[in-house]
Amino acid sequence: MIKKINTLLVVAFVAMLALKGVKVLKDSRAAAAQSHKAATSERQDASQLAPCVCYGYWAGYSIENPISNRNGVLLDMMRAIFPNATFRNVHGNVDEFAKILREDPKAVVVGFGEHPSLKGMKMAPTPLMHCPLVLMTLRTNPWRYKGPTSLDGLRIVANEAFLDYKVIRDLRDRIGNDKKRLRFLPSSITKVELAELVEKGEADAFVMAGMKNDQGELLDGFTSIQLIREFRRSEAIGNDGTFLYVSGVDADLARRTIDEFEKGMRRIDASGELRRIFEYYGISYEPPSQPSQPSQPSQPSQPSQPSQPSSDGK
Repeated sequence: MIKKINTLLVVAFVAMLALKGVKVLKDSRAAAAQSHKAATSERQDASQLAPCVCYGYWAGYSIENPISNRNGVLLDMMRAIFPNATFRNVHGNVDEFAKILREDPKAVVVGFGEHPSLKGMKMAPTPLMHCPLVLMTLRTNPWRYKGPTSLDGLRIVANEAFLDYKVIRDLRDRIGNDKKRLRFLPSSITKVELAELVEKGEADAFVMAGMKNDQGELLDGFTSIQLIREFRRSEAIGNDGTFLYVSGVDADLARRTIDEFEKGMRRIDASGELRRIFEYYGISYEPPSQPSQPSQPSQPSQPSQPSQPSSDGK
C-alpha cells in the first residue's frame, strides 16, 4: 500500500514538473514572440532614408569601429534613427563640412553646435545631445572659473571647432582680434599639443569637451599620469547642443531628413534605445529636448579628472 502511495506521489510530482515546464516554455515563446514583434515594429518604423553622415574624429562620440560596431554616441544614435545611413570621416576644418553640405544633397553633419561656419545651413531643432565645455589649467595656476568675465584675464588656446559654443564666441567678441588672449588653432591639433602649449608658458589654459564618456576617456589616453598630475579641469563654462546639419541642395530631401530625424529621436527614446546608447558610453541619459537657446553651464559638485587626448577632434 505504501509503495502504491509513493508511486502515485512520484507520478503526481513528475506531472507537476511537466506542467510547469510547459508553462515556462509557453511563457518563453510568448516573450520571444513579443520581443520579435517589437523588434520588427521598430525596424518597420525606422527611417528608410540613407543619408551620408559626415563627421570628424571625436573619441567616444564619432569614431567608426567595424570590429565592435560601436561607433561613438553620435554615430550610434544616427544609425539607430537611419539604419541605412553611410558614414564618412572628414579630415579638415569646419569650413570643409560646410562645403560638403553645399555640394552633396545626401550629406548630413554631426558633431557641431551653432558654429559660425555653418550659419545659414539647415539644422534639425532637436539636439542630439548637450556637451559641457571646460578649461584645462595647470594645477599651479590659482585661477578658478567664476563666470564668463573671469575668462578675460586668461590666455586661452582652442581648437577652432569650439567656436560652436556661445561662451567662446562671446569671449572673442569682447576681446577682439587679440591672439595673445584667445588663439584658435586648426581642428587637426591634438589636445596633447594644446596641453604642451600651456606647459611651455605660451598659454594659461586650453579648451576641451568636458562630458564624462568612459569610452572616449579610454581612447583619449585617460591613463596619462603626467596629465592627471599636472592639469586641473574647471567647472563647466558652457553646455551647448550638438545638432544635425542637413544639406539644402535638395529642399524636399532636406525637409524629409529633418522630419524623420525628429520622429526617430522620439522613437528611439520611447523604445529605450537612446538611454542604452548613452549608458553604454558612461554618459548620463539625456531625453530629447528643443531648447531655443543653448543651455546654461552646469555646476558639477566635483570636477572630474582630466584626460590626455591623443587625437584630433573635440
